[in-house]
Amino acid sequence: MDLQLQSTPLTREEKLEVVPIAEVKRDLRVFHADDDASIGDDIEAAYDYLAGPNGWLGRCSLLEETWEAFLPGGLGASFELPMRPFAGDALVSLSYLSDGAYLDLDAARYTIRRNLETFAIIGHVHGQPWPYVAATEPAAFRVRFKAGFGATKDAIPSTLRKAIRLLAGHYYKAREATSDEGQAPGREIAFGLKALAGRFRISPDHS
Repeated sequence: MDLQLQSTPLTREEKLEVVPIAEVKRDLRVFHADDDASIGDDIEAAYDYLAGPNGWLGRCSLLEETWEAFLPGGLGASFELPMRPFAGDALVSLSYLSDGAYLDLDAARYTIRRNLETFAIIGHVHGQPWPYVAATEPAAFRVRFKAGFGATKDAIPSTLRKAIRLLAGHYYKAREATSDEGQAPGREIAFGLKALAGRFRISPDHS
């Protein structure tokens, strides 16, 4: 499966709007501005550690982003969107390959099962199977969709924002240790992440 980000990549400023520097400084009881830039780096790193196709949460967008995925031929009755959460009117288009071009499928031909904490499932309507595309075609279907809790930080669950603060604070307090470990969280921090954000996590095997 080929997955690509279609919307403009989130900026540092957008990520710092989710968890402002002042909130992390409050948690750390830091009252000077000398380390503001460093704390901003830590927040951005914590955001990126949790979110995205390879993030700890498991293919999860926090702020809303638009994605494009190409899926192989030979699909069964349904297929799973590769990023989450998918909520509301978030499917931009669904098309299939025909004679070298992508043709849009009529929305009346498929259904979408949504869930904020799991991956959305798209299935064809009974009696209207998917258009035939060779099973050997790796990009038989193209789906464009939006994933994320919302466009602003208020839509993101507070426990996930707190998890970013926790992780950013850890990076700040243990700068030398985390730089040697690629900014992976230590055992205590990992436990805190599971306590705060564990219910939003889906591992690669969907456990």
